[in-house]
Amino acid sequence: MNQTSTFNNQQGLPISEDLCNAIREGRVEDMDAVSPYAACILPLLNALGWSGYQRELIEAMPHYVDHLDLVDLRNLLVTLGYESDETRTSLDKVKAELFPVLYVSDNNAVWIVIDRTDDHFLVFDGHARDVVEKEIQPYKGKVCLFTDMHPTHALPLSNIGTDNWFGDTVKHFKKLIKHLLAMTMVVNIIALAVPLFIMVVYDNVIGARSTNSLPYLVGGLSIALIIELVLRMVRSKTIGMVAGRLDYIIGVETLKKLLYLPPQLTERATVSSQLTRLKQFESVRDLFSGSAASLFLELPFVLFFIVVLALLAGEIAIVPVVMVVLYAVLSFVWYPGLSRDLREAASARTTRQRMLMDTFLGMRELKALGAEGAWKENFREISGQAMTATYRTTMKHSIINSVSQSLMTLAGIAVLTIGTLKVINGEITIGILIAVMALLWRVLSPLQGICLSMLQIDQVSQSIKQLNQLMKLNSEAENSKTVLLMPEIEGRVKFDRVSFRYGPKSDAALMSASIDIQANEFISIVGENGSGKSTILKLIAGMYRVQSGVLSIDGTDVRQFNAIDLRRLIAYVPQKPSLFKGTIAQNLRLTNPMATDKEIADAAREASVLEAIKELPDGFNTVVGESNSAKLPASLVHGICLARAYIRQAPILLLDEPAESLDMLSDRRLIKQLSERKGKQTIIMVSHRPSHITLADRVVILSEGIIKGIGTPDEVMQALYGAK
Repeated sequence: MNQTSTFNNQQGLPISEDLCNAIREGRVEDMDAVSPYAACILPLLNALGWSGYQRELIEAMPHYVDHLDLVDLRNLLVTLGYESDETRTSLDKVKAELFPVLYVSDNNAVWIVIDRTDDHFLVFDGHARDVVEKEIQPYKGKVCLFTDMHPTHALPLSNIGTDNWFGDTVKHFKKLIKHLLAMTMVVNIIALAVPLFIMVVYDNVIGARSTNSLPYLVGGLSIALIIELVLRMVRSKTIGMVAGRLDYIIGVETLKKLLYLPPQLTERATVSSQLTRLKQFESVRDLFSGSAASLFLELPFVLFFIVVLALLAGEIAIVPVVMVVLYAVLSFVWYPGLSRDLREAASARTTRQRMLMDTFLGMRELKALGAEGAWKENFREISGQAMTATYRTTMKHSIINSVSQSLMTLAGIAVLTIGTLKVINGEITIGILIAVMALLWRVLSPLQGICLSMLQIDQVSQSIKQLNQLMKLNSEAENSKTVLLMPEIEGRVKFDRVSFRYGPKSDAALMSASIDIQANEFISIVGENGSGKSTILKLIAGMYRVQSGVLSIDGTDVRQFNAIDLRRLIAYVPQKPSLFKGTIAQNLRLTNPMATDKEIADAAREASVLEAIKELPDGFNTVVGESNSAKLPASLVHGICLARAYIRQAPILLLDEPAESLDMLSDRRLIKQLSERKGKQTIIMVSHRPSHITLADRVVILSEGIIKGIGTPDEVMQALYGAK
């Protein structure tokens, strides 16, 4: 079979998949043809001294994108351990010790500046795809400086400051935060122009009945307002950039952490609870992207305006000081109860959301049972609880909003009253009074905004605590630095008095189990539901760690190996395998990113689905996952999942009820496949079908977590079914 007929010449593939294929097959020139940024990937990694594997590079590629730009390149490098800071400067000002750097000129030239001498730069040109020398000149543009974040013998393996992961992350933006504060300071200084303009107009222009200076005052004020507008626009853009980067970092890092957590910490959690946890972290992004970010920047300058008020009108400044105290008291007295009500409302909404998810997942069963009415009543009751809790929090929030607005009004009345008396007594002018009124709102608006944002701040505070707690958990990826490297294995698996339970209050799923499985032996495991069959497979696959006894592979306790490395040497097909969003080829490469097109086709042929895949309009480039998988025959989905296991060519193959969704014809194909693989790898299969049991060399009988017996298929069939 030629590659053209199987993969349609790879037309329609996303650029990222083209790049992955080029890496797998050593076609570096194809990478160059995609984009100048793609052409820079390998030269930049070489210049940075990267010593990883091609598999890591392929896994770091964007999954399904149609272009590769500067952001994609920087994100790829972050995944590979190289953080970058972007600055706008000229190349001649970059110190030699900071090279290599990535340079993007104003006319979109893309260079990797590898080194410099006294008179020239050594440059890889992303457009020319060649290393050239460039005369040293003040080339202006964007320069990305890279920091190697890989641990060395001089650095601890765990990140410093893991107790405050979010705080450590925000520190990366300290330069931008300093710039934001500086811009806010300038904006607030310029903001004095309006009240001062009013004061001068009332006292000097209207009072003196002279308009000679008015054009100059209006012109100066216009320039100040234009500068303020520009600075506010730049500040908004910078805040948006910080919010976007935080959103990306939090989203990627939390999902990465969840993916690498030990399965016992995540497998028992419901889908809705996991989604709720991730959704809570969005409040952190909303704090930076919403009005609260500007309020926090404005808050330090409240004191500045109070000082200005004191200089202009003396003791009138006491009024905003009193307001500061009142707003603080209001927040600390009112918000604890409101926060408690808010959490109750959130819990009620979460319960309703979970019920909605259960409704959509079980719609067919509900209709088959005729339970629509009872289910509707349950939902109505839960919705009522959520509505009541939401009403309570909404009412309290409305009350505090009204109280805070009334405090602002009272402050304005107090300042106007005191100011009027001062004007009558000749202590201040009418212009100063109007200017003071304008400045008063500059003081009180941030205070009221912060007061009304206390609920959001409380939510963000809780989310940050949860985020830090999540990041403190040890992941399997971190543990890989403290265990043995996984060698090539033959496939001998031995259980020696192994016991395991899923929780401290749960019954033992496996109890004092002992079995010695030889390399290339075919073992079938039978037993009633809940007897511990799947638990045995999960323990072998490193999904869980044994709690007592010893589980060894090739004579070595599996606890000495990293679980991720162990799973890469074991092919595991769970009871309900799934296809993920992406092409069929991408799904097959999940277990072996280095697999070539030929290896993918061979695995599909072995799983008896090659012809079915070729008949699809886009062949291996057919997008599956989500609703698309439901349109495919169940036998084809199952076959793709089997091919995904076969493509790994692992010495151990684990199968959990592999024929559960197969018809008779597909089951016969599976039996043929297993017969051909028998004796070539260790196969451990959970199945209740007699046709599968007879394939095995030995059969293990489980009951309530205890191995009741081990025998030949004939012996077990006789014991279970009375067959001869």
